[in-house]
Formats: sequence, structure tokens, C-alpha cells
Amino acid sequence: MGYGEYVEGGLMKVLGGFVILVGIGLAGYLLYLSRGYWVIAVAAFLVFLVLGAMMISRGSYTRKQNTPMGRVEDVTDK
Repeated sequence: MGYGEYVEGGLMKVLGGFVILVGIGLAGYLLYLSRGYWVIAVAAFLVFLVLGAMMISRGSYTRKQNTPMGRVEDVTDK
């Protein structure tokens, strides 16, 4: 499994998951600073959750065809 697995939208899925984790961390950090920031923490978590979910839903694992350009299929004449 290499970079070829993350061509185009697959990388967006991975980054979407990372965005969700950042949102969880940010919300946890704001709650750690003070319980008075709970509204901001919930809002930040929801924003990052929606953004990450949109990135995950739009991305798709695709692989480019491993065929050279201009390839001619084998044809047998009978």
C-alpha cells in the first residue's frame, strides 16, 4: 500500500479523518482550559466534524488504470 492507494479522493478521506481528530482535540483543549468555554468547544467540534464528514463523503478511493496510453488490444483474425 503506497501513495497509489491515495490517488485523488482517497487522500481527501484521510485528511477528513485528520480534521475530525483535530476538532476533538481542540474541543478537549478548550474544555481543559476552562469549563466556561463549553459553548465555544461544542461549536468548534461541530464545525470540524461537519467539515471532516464532507471531506470523507466526497473522497473516494480510486486507482488509475495501469495501462499505457495508446495501447492496442490484441485482435486475432480468422
